[in-house]
Amino acid sequence: MNESVERVEGILIESVALRALRYPQRLRLQELTSGEPDSHMLAVLRERPEHAQCFLARHEEEIVGWSVARWFKPPAERPRNAHLSVFVAPEWRRRGLGRALTAAAVDFAVGRGLVPWVSAARADQLVFYRSCEGTRICRVPFPRR
Repeated sequence: MNESVERVEGILIESVALRALRYPQRLRLQELTSGEPDSHMLAVLRERPEHAQCFLARHEEEIVGWSVARWFKPPAERPRNAHLSVFVAPEWRRRGLGRALTAAAVDFAVGRGLVPWVSAARADQLVFYRSCEGTRICRVPFPRR
């Protein structure tokens, strides 16, 4: 189930296909994620699409952040875009974890020939994603399909 495992500042980052998440993991990700009505990450969790890979940041056994890469077609078909999103628990922010989770999603997408896109509709998102390498920035929320 796990594609790769890395250690980042005492945090374990684990790569898991979204559909392979166990129920307790999905519940934790829902609890952890911003509950805004247009939340891309919550929509992805609800829909459980075939083409989605999650990156879970764990401190000991607790999930403290996550990112996701979602694409809509097999990588051989065009367009080859992947939508990336990240969320880190407020008490774990400002430690580089968000950039590490975004980098894991970017590396995954690029490794499969996909172009990684992030949505930065808010000013704080724009500042954050500009500090992350390898992403293309969309200034509006991702459309929900």
